[in-house]
Amino acid sequence: MNAIPKARYDTVSMLIHWVTAALLIFMIFFGEDLMATEEEVQEAGEALAGTFLPSLHVSIGVTILVLTLLRILWRISHPAPPLPPGMKPYAILASRAVHGLFYLLMIGLPLTGWLAFGELLREEPAMAAVRVFGAIPLPASPAWGEWTAEVHEIGSNAAMVLVGLHILAALKHQFIDKDGLLGRMLPH
Repeated sequence: MNAIPKARYDTVSMLIHWVTAALLIFMIFFGEDLMATEEEVQEAGEALAGTFLPSLHVSIGVTILVLTLLRILWRISHPAPPLPPGMKPYAILASRAVHGLFYLLMIGLPLTGWLAFGELLREEPAMAAVRVFGAIPLPASPAWGEWTAEVHEIGSNAAMVLVGLHILAALKHQFIDKDGLLGRMLPH
């Protein structure tokens, strides 16, 4: 008996996608602000000082990493629905490339952030109080130098570009191509 290919992602895939997307977009807009040092926060007159905001930044990064790993594991046993018929080969290639880069960034950004944290601790010892989910101390990372923070920032900028491309492509498929691609990731 031949199974009819599903036309939509399953509920777990949708949930992981949208939660990860919301967290990633939040980090794109506010991630750098969350890592302001206590001195910078006090100079700006902000109410939340200390390590609460950096802890939030780290916790969201860890959540994105865990959700991405879960998404990969889920995807192994729950393949994506087929792309719309008639999609051009360049569009298929672009889609695969963007999704591959997203996975690379959603794993790489938390890891490069962790590596950059070692250098931050050397410069700002008070950051040792940062806690993942408010409870778990961030494991020490080697202080490899400022290049780790630069790589993290480049990755963040690349994520901004990819999110923009992803949204524009989804809107193009919805309103220009009208091929139902966006509906595969939307709940009924």
